Amino acid sequence: MRAITAVTVLAFPLLLLGGQEAVGYLGVSTHGLSEAMRIALDIDHGVIVERVHEDSPAEKAGVEVGDIITKIDDDLVNDYKALKRAVAARPNERVSMTIYRRGKKLSKAVTLSEREPSKLKLEMDIPDIPDFKITVNAEEIKQAIEEIKAELEKVKEELKQLKKQY
Repeated sequence: MRAITAVTVLAFPLLLLGGQEAVGYLGVSTHGLSEAMRIALDIDHGVIVERVHEDSPAEKAGVEVGDIITKIDDDLVNDYKALKRAVAARPNERVSMTIYRRGKKLSKAVTLSEREPSKLKLEMDIPDIPDFKITVNAEEIKQAIEEIKAELEKVKEELKQLKKQY
């Protein structure tokens, strides 16, 4: 039973993420706004750009360190996760990005690029396996899915044989 549970726990996220295609890429490193920063800047949401990656869509669009990103198209950017979701969903799309720079609201048109999701980190609590952590790349995920499918077919066949015996 533990083997089936472990296979199920591992297979579910792999099946969900294994077929994932390329994701959008902006090319910035950001940090959330503290409460003090929000009050001082009179902004209720956003992330501050700490680094603009070289040759990235952000650099090409003129995004600068210190800019505060508040929107991607109609999606509010409350934190890093919201920015990541908004960008990831739009590979190779032209988006409108709302930023604040030195107290002024600006709109930047950015054509996002794409990149394949390269690494997946799973951290889960499995009884009898303390501190279970695994990091794999996309190709390893696809290979693991195929191996799990083959293993499940074997289990199905074994169950058929057991049913016949009883």
